[in-house]
Amino acid sequence: MRLFYRSLGKGSPVVILHGLYGASDNWMTIARILAEKYRVITVDLRNHGRSPHHPVHTYEAMVIDIARLFDELEIESACLIGHSMGGKLAMAFAADYPEKIRSLTVADIAPKNYLQTPASGIQLDLHNRILETLSGMDMSQYSSRKEIESALEPAIPDRLIRMFILKNLKKSDDSYEWRVNAPVLFNALPHILESVNINEYRVRIPIASYPVLFIKGSLSGYIINEDEILIREMYPEAKITEIKGASHFLHAEKPVEFGNIVKGFLQSESL
Repeated sequence: MRLFYRSLGKGSPVVILHGLYGASDNWMTIARILAEKYRVITVDLRNHGRSPHHPVHTYEAMVIDIARLFDELEIESACLIGHSMGGKLAMAFAADYPEKIRSLTVADIAPKNYLQTPASGIQLDLHNRILETLSGMDMSQYSSRKEIESALEPAIPDRLIRMFILKNLKKSDDSYEWRVNAPVLFNALPHILESVNINEYRVRIPIASYPVLFIKGSLSGYIINEDEILIREMYPEAKITEIKGASHFLHAEKPVEFGNIVKGFLQSESL
């Protein structure tokens, strides 16, 4: 599959992979910060943004997508950044193609099965409600973005999350549609949450062939204290840092701080 991407700046490549419901344009503030020194490529993953829709949505398929993108852009190696689902994809791609990785930055996700955590029921319910709502909406009934936001509110009461979802809204002619492929993502949700966990990589760990940074939000529950033990088991030399006052969407809430942390990490590793 040929993915849509945006490219900014010149220099060593930095490739950014967004999370569930995300897209390449969500990362432009951070891309501009990094583009002062690097060539930054922000990607729309399959079933998201301007990239094609496909009935298969697995990490294995997405790893192949990213490998093809590297070939298309003639990238021999890159600094890889991934958030949430994109963070899991980044870990999976880096494990399969370590020779293509100069560094790995993972934002607010751990290499664990999120269907086996204390908060798994809450997370699964939230994503199910979001994707069921998007899948079930008759978009021909809405004439404005405000109407669509109001229709989302009962299922997605958190305004921050609702605004993030609305970034997927596209107007075509006189009607609206979602860029995100909600029905396929709904079916793929268990795989998205449970796969790319440390148990899948037991024969490969410890992984120490490239520098690794994990960034978590202080208000997010996606990386808890116990997960730091897990992370260091998989990546013994990993650095872990926290952005105060940020939730799971730390890159959207604190883009300048996030971008400066990544830039500092890359510069400290002379990348």
